[in-house]
Amino acid sequence: MENNNKSEDARLIDLARELATTEDPDKFCFSALRHVAELLNAERCSLFWMRDNAKGDGKELASRLWNITSKSTFKDVVCDAKNELVVPITVGIAGLVASTKTPINVANAYEHQNFNKTIDNKTGFETRDILCHPLILEKEDRVVGVAEVVNKKSEEPFTEKDEEVLDHFVVLCVLAIQNSRHSSQIKRLQQAATLQETLSGRIAKLWPSRSYDDVNKEVIHQISELITCERYTLAIALVDNCNIEGCLQFARSYDMLIQKSKGGLFDDDEEEASNKVDVIKLKKNDWIFSHKVIQKVIETKKMLNMGKITPFSEFKLEDAKKEFSLKSVLCVPYYDEADRLLGVLHLANKKKGFDENDEAIIESVRPYIMNGLLFANGFNSIVINKAKTDVADDIVRFHTRAFAEEVDRVINEPVPEGEKYNLYQFSFSDLPMTNDETVLGAMRMFEDLDAFNLFKIPKEKMLRWVISVRRCYRPVYYHNWRHGFNVAHTMFLMLDRLKTATMTPGISEIFTPMERFTLVVAGFCHDIDHRGTNNAFLIRAGAPLAVLYNTSTLENHHYDTCLRISSMEGNNIFEHFTEDEFKASCELMKHAILATDLALYFQRRNTFKAILEKQAAERDFSGDNRMLLMSMMMTACDLSSITKPWEVQQKMAKLVTSEFYDQGDQERKLFGTEPMPMMDRSKSDDLPNMQIGFIDGVCSMAYEMMADFCPEFSPLRDGMKDNRQRWRERAIEQGKPDPDAPKERKEDKKEYGDLWVKYWNMDPENYIWGIDPNEKPPDVVIERVVFSPKKKAKSSSAANSQIDNDNSEIKTKKRRKNKVASENASQSPKPQEAEGKSKTCRIM
Repeated sequence: MENNNKSEDARLIDLARELATTEDPDKFCFSALRHVAELLNAERCSLFWMRDNAKGDGKELASRLWNITSKSTFKDVVCDAKNELVVPITVGIAGLVASTKTPINVANAYEHQNFNKTIDNKTGFETRDILCHPLILEKEDRVVGVAEVVNKKSEEPFTEKDEEVLDHFVVLCVLAIQNSRHSSQIKRLQQAATLQETLSGRIAKLWPSRSYDDVNKEVIHQISELITCERYTLAIALVDNCNIEGCLQFARSYDMLIQKSKGGLFDDDEEEASNKVDVIKLKKNDWIFSHKVIQKVIETKKMLNMGKITPFSEFKLEDAKKEFSLKSVLCVPYYDEADRLLGVLHLANKKKGFDENDEAIIESVRPYIMNGLLFANGFNSIVINKAKTDVADDIVRFHTRAFAEEVDRVINEPVPEGEKYNLYQFSFSDLPMTNDETVLGAMRMFEDLDAFNLFKIPKEKMLRWVISVRRCYRPVYYHNWRHGFNVAHTMFLMLDRLKTATMTPGISEIFTPMERFTLVVAGFCHDIDHRGTNNAFLIRAGAPLAVLYNTSTLENHHYDTCLRISSMEGNNIFEHFTEDEFKASCELMKHAILATDLALYFQRRNTFKAILEKQAAERDFSGDNRMLLMSMMMTACDLSSITKPWEVQQKMAKLVTSEFYDQGDQERKLFGTEPMPMMDRSKSDDLPNMQIGFIDGVCSMAYEMMADFCPEFSPLRDGMKDNRQRWRERAIEQGKPDPDAPKERKEDKKEYGDLWVKYWNMDPENYIWGIDPNEKPPDVVIERVVFSPKKKAKSSSAANSQIDNDNSEIKTKKRRKNKVASENASQSPKPQEAEGKSKTCRIM
């Protein structure tokens, strides 16, 4: 190689020339150490970087360049995370050099107490002599790495001359590292400035962040460090206040006036100012709000730099105490991307006036000032929205609370025995009961749980709570107060049956009295404030609830609503719980309510089934398995209408499908897509097959498992089976094929049975609405996480041809638009009976 004949000086000069342009310190150090290997006739050289260890409690050395020789290429020696050698700085000679920051020359390395033989033992290489040198950033007095030279080929030890040669090249390596770091730092600062400006604009346009007064006071202090003048004022316009009648243009103003001695800093002499005063907030009637300089920059939306303001100028300014008189000013307005005024910075009285450099400084810190203004606006938005929320919450609380006449109507009524309403049988029906009777029925359940005595709950408070819960249920077809009452009743009855269950050891005492009370409370509240549409619909529609809760949307809302009701004055049924009891009760209640999300049921049911496959005596329902049991019980309670006597089941099926059909109508109107078959009003004549599919796909496994777990629960399974047979008979009566016939049954199951499972297991953000999951979907694109395939056309050759043309056009353009426009929605055929209801529907 031609480098072999070059002297040390020539090599150093060549490397020095590279310093100005090098961007990669690794490659520079590689070149330097290869020169060292040649000049010292060494067998190999290596470079280690020093860094924090994984635990963050110490330093370690990691090989970056390993075994450099005079013939090596950079690719041959560079190490990465996969092949690097890592050792603590407490190990080896290189570690000693890093720790002591001192070069070392070791002859006969095996005799040195710090030498680590591990690498030699693994590789078979024999280290004789080592020359080691730290790479130190002098300004920081910090070791960043260690260069190591091993074994002269002549088998002689390294000399003092060799040490000098290594030192010379290490100096250049350190300079390369410093230059590279400085260059990177400059680039990062430039990028950060650009990103900060961009981010500020985005925040202003989308959603202001939050702040406190101290942030903007800090802005004033920082500006005072950059520019020396007499007065610094930052006036803030709060965007959310602009629409409030009577509000000032500037809602907040921060001011700092420099104290000066008589005839001082801002006159013509050279006397320096004394100390600065604290930043204060100006009064609403202060000078800043009427000053003409402020008005001018707002009008022009440009920076204004004025010097030599005389007492006769229209821009003159003097305070009442004549402690301040305006002589020069630099004033800058700040607007967001929506062209809304955010604030004005007003700097006054700089000796010799403000110059171009001052203007440049202010422009350079514009992102910083903008963030301060945005923070103030964001925090103000939060305060205003919090106030609006409090007002709205107060209105809701007023209309949610149990009114005196409602309480008085039943407070003196004796709580009836359970037999009066058949409360102690799974065949119970609430249909003959009035709303007041359901309230008394709830009181009977709590009395049987001994809640009034165990938890010291006054009966009037419990009564108020029940009435408040009833009032919070919306008058939708199915998920209303009666459904909540029935679910709570089924849970109450299942807990009661567990007392006498003996099949599984310890099952009778699996839940404590507090847990039994909590589970019944959860049953009452599990669907509170239900809107008549499911989670998938809310997520797809971008409803506020879906923004607030991104998983188990409705179930999380039901739980929070339950806590909100229980926190209202006169409703706190948990008042006498200890802090730990209340926390445990809330955790159980949340788990129970979220368990009614059928998507979770499908995820968990096979795990529960695996437990039941064991012998009864071997089943373990402790720990997580106990919570799993509770989840399965909540699902069984939630679906219990399918187990009721046939007369009740028929009515419940019509109510729930009416609710589904309303959602399907909304999907056509809002999204322009066809709903799932179960929510398609045009398929209402296929209700028997839908119910059979629901039983087979969702309910059957739940109630079979419940009966297996506790034989006392078998009436639920038996009721479900009886209703399935009735629906089968109804289908045959309507002229439908026998659902249990081998051929037809397979098709029906594909359409309805498996479809229920697929539907609740779909991720709403990735589900192609209006397309059966069993079919191959057309090409679509995502627009705001909503998939929008074309509506299915009626079967005809012309329609099919049009669909083919549409699909071809879609594949060519690679885009599809939502059909949400009202004119398109009006073209969608709707049954006459549902038209009025769907038009008044709101997405909450």
